[in-house]
Amino acid sequence: MPSPDLAAAAAHVVGAARDRFGVRRAALFWRDADADHLTCIASAGEGGAERWLGRTLAAGVGMAGRAVAEGRPVWSRDLLADPRVPIAAWLRERLEAEDLRSVAAAPLRVGGVVRGALGLLAPAGRSYDDADLGRLARFADEAARELERAIA
Repeated sequence: MPSPDLAAAAAHVVGAARDRFGVRRAALFWRDADADHLTCIASAGEGGAERWLGRTLAAGVGMAGRAVAEGRPVWSRDLLADPRVPIAAWLRERLEAEDLRSVAAAPLRVGGVVRGALGLLAPAGRSYDDADLGRLARFADEAARELERAIA
């Protein structure tokens, strides 16, 4: 589990992301320095965060894993139907239960190292163009600075 300072900063980030981008859910996945997986440390959305917090994604799994692997913002119009992106069973269940299909994610760089990803989740029909992904990247950079202050 993250430190209280990191947890508070992450909670602030996902709440702000959800509001700014007008999505149904935002989630922050974090990788400890010695880990090969991402852990959801914060999520904001309808129905609370309990079924998200503490869940893990193996390297390269989900849009968060893809954003970390590629080091850039990525998105899918329908993650459940996207053959390019493997999905963890727990994530598939959450997406289906919450009717979330469109997912965008951007890497979070702390000290020049990708330490996690910020994900935006919305129902089917949401799309992202280059300008949207640029705004997400800038927001993720701001968020990473806030997270870095929390772990310093």
